[in-house]
Amino acid sequence: MSIDTAVRRAAISLDENGCPFSPEFGDIYASKQGAFEQACHVFLGGNSLPERWQGQENFVILENGFGLGTNFLATLKAWRNDPNHSSKLHFVSIEKYPLSAEQLITFADPHLISEARELAERWPAPVPGVHELSFNDGQVALTLYFMDVRMASKRLLLEFDALYLDGFAPSKNSGMWEPSILTALCKQAKKNATLSTWCVAGFVRRALENNGFEIVKKPGFGKKSQMTTGVYRPKFTHQRSKDFEYSSSPKDKTLMVIGAGLSGSAVASAFCRRGWKVTVIDEGAIAATGASAIRYGIAHSQPSSDDNQLFRITRRGLDLLHEQSLKYSKLFELNGLPQLPRDKQEEKLWEYWFSTKQPFEFPSKLLYLTKANEFSHVFGLNDQRSILFHPSSGLVAVSRFVQQRLYDSGAELIFNRKVSKLENDNDKWAAYGNRGELIASASVCVICAGNRSNALLNQHLPIRNWTGRLSLLTDEDLPNFVGAITGPGYVIRTKDDWIGVGATYEPEGSETDEYSAHEKNLNKLKQLLPNEQNVLVSGFYKGVRCSTPDRLPLVGKVPSQYQPEKLSALGEIKREKALYISSGMGSRGLVFSDLAARIIAADICGEPSPIEKDLLLAMDPGRFIYKTLRC
Repeated sequence: MSIDTAVRRAAISLDENGCPFSPEFGDIYASKQGAFEQACHVFLGGNSLPERWQGQENFVILENGFGLGTNFLATLKAWRNDPNHSSKLHFVSIEKYPLSAEQLITFADPHLISEARELAERWPAPVPGVHELSFNDGQVALTLYFMDVRMASKRLLLEFDALYLDGFAPSKNSGMWEPSILTALCKQAKKNATLSTWCVAGFVRRALENNGFEIVKKPGFGKKSQMTTGVYRPKFTHQRSKDFEYSSSPKDKTLMVIGAGLSGSAVASAFCRRGWKVTVIDEGAIAATGASAIRYGIAHSQPSSDDNQLFRITRRGLDLLHEQSLKYSKLFELNGLPQLPRDKQEEKLWEYWFSTKQPFEFPSKLLYLTKANEFSHVFGLNDQRSILFHPSSGLVAVSRFVQQRLYDSGAELIFNRKVSKLENDNDKWAAYGNRGELIASASVCVICAGNRSNALLNQHLPIRNWTGRLSLLTDEDLPNFVGAITGPGYVIRTKDDWIGVGATYEPEGSETDEYSAHEKNLNKLKQLLPNEQNVLVSGFYKGVRCSTPDRLPLVGKVPSQYQPEKLSALGEIKREKALYISSGMGSRGLVFSDLAARIIAADICGEPSPIEKDLLLAMDPGRFIYKTLRC
């Protein structure tokens, strides 16, 4: 059976008793006796909360059916009111019919109005995929899977402590209670995890028992005399996916990062926030001397007509980059980016997307289609070409961002030291210099060294280096233009009159001559800004990008040099212990690097994945080995 992947706004009305009602499913959202009281009795009480999260570092709750958000808001309130709460609370919820921010406030229980307003301020647009919202300075993370539960149950990667089952009644929405769905959710349970639900249907209880939960009926809430609770004590071992192996915890919280560019600074910052002792090593005199040395760069998602992996990954990465822009607002201008079509065919393709709502209906906060002359007052465009406008994309002062974030992180920074050899001895990774001297050591090592990654790993991961040259113009050029435009190349003109046009993409070692490189870049300028041709080239910015054959980064555990002759699943690949890589990002380091850091941190620290499992596998460093050796 095919899955309807569309995400739709929830339609809500009030029934004759004044209760929020779903016309879609013909059912109310909560008990008439009170939504907040029901959440506290059934879901918090049914999972022995807050007692069970007390003294825990991470506590993970999985919910099927976010609805009005009552269960999350009641849980957040209880966590805040508990002086012995867990260090971090992760609340992961699945919802195909999300409310609007206004509806969250309108239909909030009176006990939860303050929390509902906080949620509404952060509430994402109804875009399919994963969205993460942060509360209490990152101590509470709400991860929303906006998709059908049949899809979400296959894409989850977490281990939950408590399960909230809160769909509409099985007679109204049977899809949320299918035994196969409950099996997929139960596979994510930790030993002794608990569950609760108001539902006492026999087939639901039997499905939960068949998946390892010891089920007990307890007094229900309001007019429901009973509810269902359970503890996960299976007498068998669930066959989890063979594609992903959960990491074991390191013996101490020490981390070594090799590389002080975008990737390295993101990893260092992510782990320092989690209380780790981090050491960053780079052969440059300061941070951001390699590919991240560029003064300004463009950050945007990569739309597609089929919501492909690249589109899903880049829009998730852009969301995470926005978190950084809140802290470093002076270094970000994510206030809109026009994308011009390469040709008439691409222009017609965009028009088709919007007329047919393919791959989904783009919210105006994500993308909209307009005409070039709409931006004549900002960018000097005055023609009738269609423009794909990215409202939340734009410019980043790359090198300054990397340096500032790294210095703010609190990591130990070691510059002017080239790592020549890595060795693992007694569960510690050690980095040695040119003369065999020890530079640093740690329990976990992350390689963020770009084009030097293979040399450090003594491996041949498929990273290819590409020279990129940006033609720099004089500060008197493009007087009618400020900002950035992308399309067939890109143009940047900042407020401090830094102007770049480009960029070339040349195989390292086969670069063209300077005249030809400038000519290619100026031809892109001609396509983007036909009326701005009288310019004077003042020089180049030159950098080396490293990318992979499929243009997706390498993120995760490093494969061992020694592999089986044949593989039936990606998870069968042997890995180096506590050795990770974040590299191969090509020209998309701004939207890949923070996501990569979060993926690595989640794996090491036992947190829910910040992205769907199929996208993790698409970026796995072992994917090319698997393609070669799979049987």
